[in-house]
Amino acid sequence: MAEVKGKPSARQEKAARTRRAMLDAAYGLFCELGYTATTMNLVAERAGVAVQTVYFTFHTKDALLQEVQDRAVIGDDRVHPPDQPWFREAMAAPDGPTALAAIVRGVGEIDARVAPLIPVFHAVAGEPAGEVWRHSEVLRRDGFGDLVDALAAKTPLRRGLTRDRAVDLLFVVLGPELHRSFVVDAGWSRDEWGAWVLASLCRDLFAVEAPPARRPARRTR
Repeated sequence: MAEVKGKPSARQEKAARTRRAMLDAAYGLFCELGYTATTMNLVAERAGVAVQTVYFTFHTKDALLQEVQDRAVIGDDRVHPPDQPWFREAMAAPDGPTALAAIVRGVGEIDARVAPLIPVFHAVAGEPAGEVWRHSEVLRRDGFGDLVDALAAKTPLRRGLTRDRAVDLLFVVLGPELHRSFVVDAGWSRDEWGAWVLASLCRDLFAVEAPPARRPARRTR
């Protein structure tokens, strides 16, 4: 019987599950033990696969770290931020502050996944593995530049604020390191973090108050 075109085969689905298991294992171990103490053998043991499978799939630990970082940013569905719902919502928003609210929600979800990896990247900053983080940060800054342009097209930036300074604000305030400082280290809730970020950025980018928090949709019976 011929396979339905476009539908993954049982073999492909099994391979995808195995890959997710290895990435889950690596993410957990990197966060718990750090980069140096995490070995390919430990990843294989936690994922329930042979170590040869880990090497065959990712080849090196540096490449595995890159995959873990990529997955933290784009998720299991491998959808890049510009194609994610929060981004489309922001682009469709009628004004800058409303768009910014969607951006804070979306980037907050990414930060929550990336923030536990911050100590890992600090530890390997001077090693070849540190290039994973450096490259990711370059891409993140470039992406925020595009967002600033989109926001400024909806609502003019605060008088005297340059594009570069606006990018700096988004890059730092919406960064995973600040998210980790508030949510992981200081114990803020995600909602508290989001409300502070939105209020701060609305004030500093547009010199306006933040829009009212969006209420969750009511469930229908």
